Amino acid sequence: MSKYKWNLEEKNKEVAVIPDFFKKENISDALARIMIRRGINSEDILIPFLHGSLNELENPFVMKGMKSAVDRILIAINKNENIVIFGDYDVDGITSTSILYRFFKNLGVNVGYYIPDRETEGYGPNVNAINNLAKKYDLLITVDCGIAAAKIFKEASKDIDVIVTDHHMPPDELPDVISVIDPHQKDCEYHFSEMAGCGVAYSLCRAIYLKKFNKDYFNDIELVALGTIADVVSLTDENRIFVKEGLKRLINTENKGLKALLYETGILKENEENQKKMIRSENISFIIAPRLNAAGRINHAKIGVELLTSTNDCEAKELAKKLCEINSERQKIEREIYGYAQDIVKKKDLSKEKTIVIAGENWHPGVIGIVASRLLDTYNKPSFVISIKDGVGKGSCRSIPGFNIYEALKAHSDILLQFGGHKMAAGFSIKEENIKLFEERMIKYTNEKITDEDCIPILEIEENISLNEITLDFIRSLDILEPFGCDNPKPLFLSKEILVNKTRRIGNENKHFKFSTFNNKEEIEGVFWNYENNSFCNQGQLIDVVYEPEIHNWYGEHVQLNCKDIEISYESTLNRDILVKIYNSLRKCNIRDLNENKLVEFIFEDVNYSINKVVIKLGLKVFVELGILSIFYKKYELFYKLNFFNKKFNLEDSETYKKYNNC
Repeated sequence: MSKYKWNLEEKNKEVAVIPDFFKKENISDALARIMIRRGINSEDILIPFLHGSLNELENPFVMKGMKSAVDRILIAINKNENIVIFGDYDVDGITSTSILYRFFKNLGVNVGYYIPDRETEGYGPNVNAINNLAKKYDLLITVDCGIAAAKIFKEASKDIDVIVTDHHMPPDELPDVISVIDPHQKDCEYHFSEMAGCGVAYSLCRAIYLKKFNKDYFNDIELVALGTIADVVSLTDENRIFVKEGLKRLINTENKGLKALLYETGILKENEENQKKMIRSENISFIIAPRLNAAGRINHAKIGVELLTSTNDCEAKELAKKLCEINSERQKIEREIYGYAQDIVKKKDLSKEKTIVIAGENWHPGVIGIVASRLLDTYNKPSFVISIKDGVGKGSCRSIPGFNIYEALKAHSDILLQFGGHKMAAGFSIKEENIKLFEERMIKYTNEKITDEDCIPILEIEENISLNEITLDFIRSLDILEPFGCDNPKPLFLSKEILVNKTRRIGNENKHFKFSTFNNKEEIEGVFWNYENNSFCNQGQLIDVVYEPEIHNWYGEHVQLNCKDIEISYESTLNRDILVKIYNSLRKCNIRDLNENKLVEFIFEDVNYSINKVVIKLGLKVFVELGILSIFYKKYELFYKLNFFNKKFNLEDSETYKKYNNC
């Protein structure tokens, strides 16, 4: 029944002893075990993880290319030259552009920005755009793009100086410009290379400010956090500092556009005590980022920059509302193209291959990346989605762990017009007549690189834990690990032999599945979101379930399990034969001297481990309901007393038996 491979971290990385330094920080043993398994195993690592601050960021001038870039920018400022920021149309590009634009505006610099149209211009700098900008501006600074544009800059006007800031993997040939800032450059000595484009742009702001005013620059961290989360880069080291501080500032952000979007989406609400709210990384990933991305996908990303740089409350509210409307339209287009994509996969029987390559005429290029992500989620295979228009295909691709999709494109670059990206996500363009050849070669390439096991998605599970340990306090303690994201995922737990009490379908078209069970004698619910199976489990079954524990606010706070996968661990629960075995065991022991747990253990051993302990407890409950057993307490512990009768009992008189029989 399970659709995943379960990788139990506690087996791979056993934690025998909890060091004392965790106690100094009031961290529980349960939480300490998780942190140790994640490499937080010394006080020198723990303290920055818990208390890392902006003051601990490395000197930005250590980054290769920073000094020459700052020197040229300060010349431009002193000479009152015109500067233009060349951005990108995703959230990282939008925030990068906004950070640098707001920075220069506050310094009184003559600054503008330019973001190419996704559909008509495509990704990154292009010759026509640069030539036009050269007529008005003296200095062009790229953000979140440009590292792969060496050929473009060679062909473009030389009447404008260029500084490239980027975070994508550098190709063999770098742009021949005033300066290139990219922490992935081979000889860059900056200790942390995994920041997003917005992190690089912010580092440039810091460096300019340090050189000009001899003090650090800490503004617009909210925007750095937003772009960092949205670009799914590693939330460790300096990225963790950016995001943790940025999320903290969001509640009281002075950025009018960002504040308007927080209210428009309902993350913050009017007339509520928002100060007590905790904005989480998932609020950005699933609510804010898609709306900003939607502008660049099906309209124009400049709407996002206009929002984040707005200084007018009314304008900000209108732009926030507009972005939400654009996002609704994006969802509609995405659903339509994903439907076509699924039809192609089924028709060509691509599910049998190690990769999925599909193409369609005039598919909106702004949503093919999302469609590729959804195909990846469904089939767990590298997925390439191509939109064809006027003889050229624009492609977007997503990959599985262990398969570098950037290197895959590089290996077939002889038939590509252009490509770029990361190991997990990339984009490319290709002539229409080469698409079939590209598919054939990519299928052959992935068959050589990917095994069948690679195509089984893996759930990384923190530990096997009793459901009784999943309390509200335990869930709250996990907040210390926030912000969650790439390389610091939300913890997944496994609980075994959970008794299913009730089941039902919920939501529009019954897309979601909910079951209830018991935790410390309180009923809790588990939910599988967007699962179309007819049934995961039935009442009375015992299940093993993998889940994220969360607090559900509905008429008070309750534990809820956000379930990811399930295995049936025990098919049949109660029947007459089982009850006879339990009863016979009861007659062999001095029942009044054994509390419930010891009694269950005795029966478990007496039946040679053939009956599950949860089922034994259910059997005891049946006997109590029938009057065969009575219960009493000694020092708050539950004990049983065996009653003797000379009559036959009807098992159907027990509600528990009727509930869990013949499941």
